[in-house]
Amino acid sequence: MKKQTPVDEAEQIQQAILMRELEEEIQKEKLLNLWKKYRVPFIGTIIAVIAFTAGNEIYRSWYEKVKLAESNQFEQAIVLNVTKQTEDAQKIYQNLIAESKTGYGALSEMRLAQIAFDKNDTAGGLAHLKNVMNNTDLPTEIRSIARLSYVGHQVDTAEPNVLLNELNPLLTQTNTALYASVAELHAVLLLRQDNKTQAKDVLTKAVNLPSVSEESKKRLNALLGIIK
Repeated sequence: MKKQTPVDEAEQIQQAILMRELEEEIQKEKLLNLWKKYRVPFIGTIIAVIAFTAGNEIYRSWYEKVKLAESNQFEQAIVLNVTKQTEDAQKIYQNLIAESKTGYGALSEMRLAQIAFDKNDTAGGLAHLKNVMNNTDLPTEIRSIARLSYVGHQVDTAEPNVLLNELNPLLTQTNTALYASVAELHAVLLLRQDNKTQAKDVLTKAVNLPSVSEESKKRLNALLGIIK
């Protein structure tokens, strides 16, 4: 057997390093593709927001106080936006934000955020979400949804540490329907910091929670499956 020379050993080490770097790049690509595939438009569908919050007694008692007139205005704005009459829809949303004494002001703010994101106005969208997050008169659930969306729209652009600080208030709310998305964002941010062990722990904990739906568990398990 031919004895290896220092040059041979150096070449083998270099090849090993290259292979490891290649594997890491492939894994990052897999994570990126998975995130793109499953990334939820957190406020793109207001029905999902209402479906979640409507089941909560706190929100139910608050929602029952909504005036019919504001409800009609909000629905009218949704129709206008869907039919590409965005400017008219924005006027109604802005009016509701300024004058509403009910939850439709917050929902209108979140709708304006989505319109801004659709126009690639990220700063404008984030500003609207921040307004909802900081409104202490709103139920915790609505503010949590806004916070989740705020982090989600920056998950691959802003500094992970900054976003983790924003996400912190949601990390203890393990008994809510939102926790799967919270865990997913938390894990992705940890992966951006190359903290694979903690990311896997976060996802595993979420998968084992009874509050997490089976559909969400599939998404979380898919992410777990490509973290080595």
